[in-house]
Amino acid sequence: MALDLSFLTVPLGAAPAPARPVNVYDILREGWRETRVDMTLLFFLDPNERHGLASLVIDSLLSLLDGAELIGARGRTGVQFDSGSYLGSDEWELGSQVDYIDVLAINRTSGLALVLENKINHVLNNPLDAYARRALDEEGIDSVLVVTLAPQHRVAPDSQARWHSRSITYAELGAQIRSSSDLVDHLLSPVDLNQRRSLDLLQQFMEARTGGWSMSDNAVEAARIDEWRTLLEEHGEAVSRFLTARSNVERTLRARIRRLEPLIDAHLKDAGLVVGWESHSGSKGVAWNAYHFPDVDWSYELKLSVRPELPSVFIYAYRGRTYQDESIDPLDLGWAASDAEIATEFVTRVARLIAERRAATTPED
Repeated sequence: MALDLSFLTVPLGAAPAPARPVNVYDILREGWRETRVDMTLLFFLDPNERHGLASLVIDSLLSLLDGAELIGARGRTGVQFDSGSYLGSDEWELGSQVDYIDVLAINRTSGLALVLENKINHVLNNPLDAYARRALDEEGIDSVLVVTLAPQHRVAPDSQARWHSRSITYAELGAQIRSSSDLVDHLLSPVDLNQRRSLDLLQQFMEARTGGWSMSDNAVEAARIDEWRTLLEEHGEAVSRFLTARSNVERTLRARIRRLEPLIDAHLKDAGLVVGWESHSGSKGVAWNAYHFPDVDWSYELKLSVRPELPSVFIYAYRGRTYQDESIDPLDLGWAASDAEIATEFVTRVARLIAERRAATTPED
């Protein structure tokens, strides 16, 4: 049955993505690394750092912990934390990775320590009891708050539950910081360059941790959604058949690449070619069997494709596993060739390419 492709002639409006602001954590791809996050927390939680925000951030954190149970030498003490008694202090000493504690904040004047366990993706399986005892060993400290900060609330396992004061999220911390009247004053009239930069960095940090960067034009988005709904109403059946046909074709690619895999493996062994890493997968109209050969540090992939800009059967080569110095080498065989013919031709061609690499790197006598 011929596909009805009339829906492809329908002119569609542009659908630009919401403008995402520049964020240093996204650019450096460091927003997910706990050590980098720990360092940023350490900077902003310290009232004496050069961000010029005084105790604003640590006060916001302490306010979220109001009513949490304090921890003593035997775990929870039953005593609730009264945050109001600790706000505004600049007598905090902070350290990161102190005997595996992500952030340790100590206020010897008040006798309180704050153990902050920062979790990004990992489960909460840390020895919270050891962290609490480590904090209690500090001179002048008689009570501790053991707190988990994560994208979602975390629950301590049974054996550690009595050593856990409270779990809070980055979204909650960000909301608490934004509600501070002092923050508004700083934003309206930053005192110097350090404070201006610190305010911007704080915003980027919370955006990276909470995804709160969204900037959208609802009117434009509504028009785009209505346009798509109209298209589906008029051509829904044709769109459905098209998507089903595409799925079936890609399934055919993946099925054949799986059939070729054991044949290629056998030929590689017969040719004495040692594979260090391999991958077998497919997406977006392309399926592949990929092999890395460590002795020449090159990778060769047998790729099958239905995309018109690519050959239907070809070798994709690149240096190491870097996708650099890449090249496409079509096989002379098309889709109608047998599995055995394609596997044999691929390995024969790869063996020749590897031999050329070896010859190019062998010094002349």
